[in-house]
Amino acid sequence: MAKKFTVTGNEKFISLLKDDFISNSTNPLEDYHKKYHLKFKSLLDDKKNLENIEGTGELKNLNFKSRFHFGKHLYEVFKDCSFSKINKDEKLWNYISCFYLDRFLSKSKSLNRLMFFGGYFDLKRLLARTPWFLYYINGDDSEFALCNNLNEHSNMCEQYISRQELVRNKSISELCMNLYFDKKERKLKKNSAKHEKVDGSFLPGVIHPRLSRTVGKLNKIHDLWTIDSGDLNKLIGKEFKHWNEK
Repeated sequence: MAKKFTVTGNEKFISLLKDDFISNSTNPLEDYHKKYHLKFKSLLDDKKNLENIEGTGELKNLNFKSRFHFGKHLYEVFKDCSFSKINKDEKLWNYISCFYLDRFLSKSKSLNRLMFFGGYFDLKRLLARTPWFLYYINGDDSEFALCNNLNEHSNMCEQYISRQELVRNKSISELCMNLYFDKKERKLKKNSAKHEKVDGSFLPGVIHPRLSRTVGKLNKIHDLWTIDSGDLNKLIGKEFKHWNEK
């Protein structure tokens, strides 16, 4: 069964990560393997730092192809637990961060990528939790937002997860998969997450701000919570055909 930190184990992890590792590292990924690997491993090996979570599967350190496959694995491990039990459990998400830490590291020293903070802004950036959250809500339709490496919080993921009116609507997640995801290559279509203006205008049909604004307007006159994704595709307008044709 899966585990999480005890109160003491969680405090040790936070201290090691925040006050030692991140504070003293110039290159976190390199320094982890040179100086800190065994320190974090000792937290995971000491049973006094851990407690079991009943009714769960086992976390496995697999060769995940993308954040999507990682999120699917976490979903399977915790599928028999209630959402509320898992969603904001600091001791659990910090344990998972520690368990997969070498997979999450990059040159970034942003703590909210690696350590649990309770605020909404930080939660969506936590590399351990976001793949589970999106897969739990959207299932296979989350892949367009999670098709990158485990240590990357992409622009697409940021723009999508920041807008709960998109995330929570099944028809919209299906639409996003059909618009922005190349199902043959299993990757995003080029520039589908480009939110900057080009020559003074936004690119047609990008997820933000074009789809998010369009959905906001349609919500005022249509019941988008029950609409079929195919019918929604007809409603959103001609500019989005740009992505259907890609």
